[in-house]
Amino acid sequence: MSVESENSIEESAGTITSDFQVFESLKHPVSIIGKDGLIKYGNRAYQEFFNAGNSEIRLDWEHPFFPEYRKRIAQSYMAALHGSEKRCFAIVNSPGGNHIPVEIHLFPMFSGSEIDSILALMIIVDDRLLSFDRSTLSIISEENFQYDNLHLEFSPMPIVRVSDELQIIKCSHSFEGFIGYSADEILNEKAVTLDTLFGTDAERIKRAAAGLFSGETTFRRIGEAKVAARDEDKKIVNLTIYPIVEDKEITAVEIIMEDITKIKELKDKVNAASRIRLFTDITKGFLHTLNNTLNVILSKTQLLLQVTEKESVIEGIQMIEDSALEIAGQVKRIQNFIGGAQEPGEIMVEPLVDIIEDSIEFSKMQFKVYNIDNTKHIRVEKKYFSGMYVNTNTRLLREIITSIILKVSNAIQKSGTVSITLRQNHDLHLVVEAEKEPAPAAAGAPPAFVNIFSGTDIRQVAENINLKIIEEESPESYAIKAIFPSRILIDREKRESDDIEYRLRDLDILIVEDEIPLQKILSEMFDKMGNRVFVCGNGKAAVEEFKRKQYDVLITDYGIPGITGIELSARVKEIKESTITILLSGWMLDNVRAYKNTVDLFLPKPFKLDVLLKKMAKLLSEKRK
Repeated sequence: MSVESENSIEESAGTITSDFQVFESLKHPVSIIGKDGLIKYGNRAYQEFFNAGNSEIRLDWEHPFFPEYRKRIAQSYMAALHGSEKRCFAIVNSPGGNHIPVEIHLFPMFSGSEIDSILALMIIVDDRLLSFDRSTLSIISEENFQYDNLHLEFSPMPIVRVSDELQIIKCSHSFEGFIGYSADEILNEKAVTLDTLFGTDAERIKRAAAGLFSGETTFRRIGEAKVAARDEDKKIVNLTIYPIVEDKEITAVEIIMEDITKIKELKDKVNAASRIRLFTDITKGFLHTLNNTLNVILSKTQLLLQVTEKESVIEGIQMIEDSALEIAGQVKRIQNFIGGAQEPGEIMVEPLVDIIEDSIEFSKMQFKVYNIDNTKHIRVEKKYFSGMYVNTNTRLLREIITSIILKVSNAIQKSGTVSITLRQNHDLHLVVEAEKEPAPAAAGAPPAFVNIFSGTDIRQVAENINLKIIEEESPESYAIKAIFPSRILIDREKRESDDIEYRLRDLDILIVEDEIPLQKILSEMFDKMGNRVFVCGNGKAAVEEFKRKQYDVLITDYGIPGITGIELSARVKEIKESTITILLSGWMLDNVRAYKNTVDLFLPKPFKLDVLLKKMAKLLSEKRK
């Protein structure tokens, strides 16, 4: 409680005393406290008590109440601001070292239906200024009689006191906030019982309480139990039960609750993270194998297309190639999210539509989890009216768009459609929208989709790439619009010139690959183009072969036996710096850019042979220049 200076009280009293004239006739100090905690009015008794010129009780204005009681006064004041009539005990601290015990009664004052101030009435318990020791003893005894146990007032942990009939007869203030019911509802209206509070755990708690009443045990630590709060939020607590003894008789037991909800959630997340890591490791291995297989299919179909003239055969081969490319695209989407081929903060140029498609695919993975349980059915409709490319941190952009889709999807309780529109007028904007269902969510509705950024506002993350986020909500729909700054947009991807000829003849090429089918395809292709090709299946043999004959080009897989493809490239560069080193990998490598002096070209599998030839020809052309 804050107190203004003496002059401000007198000035305030002079202007509004007429409104509170009735209090002037009281012998007890009365004050009016505003919602800001400052004294708006004090009657004559109040001014005499705090500033009557009596040097014996002149106060320190900053701290008029004894420190141990300030917390209780503040709590009672806050409760009164919420409409409760409260009383509390305090000791006024005088500069002479004496202490004045007072009862403070607080009543909310209304202006219409709003509380605008608090009426505080002070009653001096004893007119005599008692010594500290004597007053403390009498106060403790008096408080025990009037206010029961102080720990129910101040305990940070929720506590309920239960009678021998297993009815809740008292509770701590912290329990009111914890459960969401007022003390009056709990104690008088019986809105909360052990059964409604603890549900299926109620019976074992009752048995433990009965054991304490009978004297079988002195206290019981029950451990974990679930608590049902008013808002249907499930909380998890550790319970300890102990008896209340008066005149050597057990008259009640108290249940103290340690809230471990957040700890349990954290443990569950850690366990889930461990399972996800295991799943990710398994998935990465599977995707690596799948990439190698797709690479063989794509490479073989491209070779067949070059030598086949029959239209029906060409059509069939192209169907195989298209299917393989589609699967390869899906594999890359999964790899981008579970491993990430792009370093944090790395700037890349990509088609915006591809980024949106990747985000949709990742969102659909979460949708399928809900569909399995028949809890949510969400469809996605998309309309693209722009083919712009973006030059930004595209991995972060994928995560932002995914979070937007999932956040909008939370507006759908059971079944609905999320529409995604990319349109360009004077600026480029992406709109993700869903219609709200007419009926509110029923109790026990499925939980919200997880925010990728762990609760952080999407707008804060979007600021990192200068993306503007606008949320629009009406009773019928919810939408999020992302506006792209012009400086990250380009009309088309910067493509390499198609004029580069495949002048890949008369070269010494060393191929290091442990996948036999891909070995054969690459060696056959380069051999027919007029090159000298040598194939190795492991890193050690490749190093020895390169020492024997220094090659113009090294084409190596990353995951070869013995050493990695990056380590092999580094050894080759030490022997012959001018050698072109090309690294292939079915794994998604996050740090390839760090080896730009070692690896001249990195191609993730699966790749198209014409892309390999084009990029390889460009590298050799630049070397000759």
